[in-house]
Formats: sequence, C-alpha cells, structure tokens
Amino acid sequence: MPDDASDVLAFGVDRAMRTLREHAGGQNVLAVLTDSTADEWHRRWERAGGDAEQVGLIECFDLARGAAAAQTTVVSDDLAVATVERPIDASQLRSVLERFLDGWEGSPRGTVVYLESLADLREDTDRETVGGLLESLTARTDRDGVVAAASDCAARDIAVFGDTLDETVGEPSFDTDAPTAVRRLRTTDPTTFGYFRSYWREAIEILDRTDRSYVQAGQLADETELSSRMLGATLSALARLDALALRADTNGPNRYDCRNYDPERAAELGLAVESLPE
Repeated sequence: MPDDASDVLAFGVDRAMRTLREHAGGQNVLAVLTDSTADEWHRRWERAGGDAEQVGLIECFDLARGAAAAQTTVVSDDLAVATVERPIDASQLRSVLERFLDGWEGSPRGTVVYLESLADLREDTDRETVGGLLESLTARTDRDGVVAAASDCAARDIAVFGDTLDETVGEPSFDTDAPTAVRRLRTTDPTTFGYFRSYWREAIEILDRTDRSYVQAGQLADETELSSRMLGATLSALARLDALALRADTNGPNRYDCRNYDPERAAELGLAVESLPE
C-alpha cells in the first residue's frame, strides 16, 4: 500500500471496489459484505484483478439463507469466510473482525478493511455504533486503511461518516435541487456562500446537538471554535437554502427556529457545495 494511504469513503460500490484494488496491493483484505454473497464478491474481486495476500470475508446474511450465525470456514490457505446473521449485532460483528485482525497481527503484510455498505450497517444498528466501529477500525489499521462504500447512504450518514474518514472519492448523486441551490447562492451572495462552504460541517454538528427551540448564533458559538460571525453566516446560509427556519418576530440578531431544522437537507447542501469546483 502507498505511504500516503488513508481511510476512504467511496461513492458507489464500483468506485469502492476500484479503490480497494488500488489500496490492497498485496496486503491482506478483510471485507464486510451486507449485499453480496461471499461467492459473488470473491468472483468479482478475482475478475477485477484484485491482488491480496490473504482474504477474509464476513458475510452478513438474512436468516432466510439458512446459514448458522458466526461460523468461520477456511476455504483455502488464503481465503476464509465467516458468517454473521442480520440484523447485525454490533458486538458480534466487532468480535469477528477482531478475530481476523488478531490472527493476521503477526503478518508482515498490512490489512485493508472493506465495508460494502455503510447504509446497511447503520440500518441494522445506528449512526453512533457505525461511527464507533469506523473509529476503532481506522485506529487498528492505521498503517493500512479502511475503504467504505456509500451507495445508498442518506446524505446525513455520508456527512457524518465522511468526517471520520480521511478522504472521499467520486461524487454523490442528488435527487434534490441542492446543487442548483448552492450554485445560486454562490452567484447571489458569494460571501455567505464562502462561509457555508468552509463551516457547514461544524454548523450541522452544533444544530444536531442543540436542544433549544430558538437560538441565536452567539448562543451556539460557545460550543464551537467558530466565531459568532462565522457561525451566524453559515446558519444564515442554511436558512436561505431552506434547511433552517428564521423566527419572524425578532429584533436584532437572527434567531433560528430549530424546530424546523432539516438535517438531511443540510447535509445534502453541504455535500453539494463540496462537489462544486473551486
């Protein structure tokens, strides 16, 4: 794996597989599969010319497949397949991952972990659990890496998990007017657009945590390293882009109506602004 290896969030399974192939380079590969069967994935990997020292596949199956949970089968000297029943129990999945990683710990080769669908993992558990899993895997594979696919993740999931990983490859697709809306803001108010582009992640993190119905930017700035001006301009952008409401009957600084905050819309707008060329 290259010296500048990093943890990657890839948009789309095809892009994720290409990224994995580029990152693996004779390392060990440990893949968590929630959509493909182990046979399907391994055939795809071989057809794509994947090069790995050892491959471990964790097949997360529905009960209807009839396999027994948490079994591990050694298929050959360089391939082992474990099974975990869905809906996924996070502690069980973590245990199986650790078993593979512990077994390869003495190997001179590093390990790249591949997650086929962050959306499936989050659906079976929750965002906090998946975030914790990503953090533990990135720490455990600090010299190798994690490649995670975001195919049908909600924008909010991508925003959260993308912040945990080092980089993204590819671009998200949008079924909303988010790209058009942020381009319009760049044209009509480039200053506010610039604040939004720089600080949208910090703003939505603050909004996600607040339990207040009506807030001013100054009341929230104490919870972040952003100044009131930076946060206020970013919140103003969210309001203009229809992700946050302004309280109408107020004098002085803007007061935002957090009861009408749309976190999914806010994340779509943030991802859209990141996809725009500089």
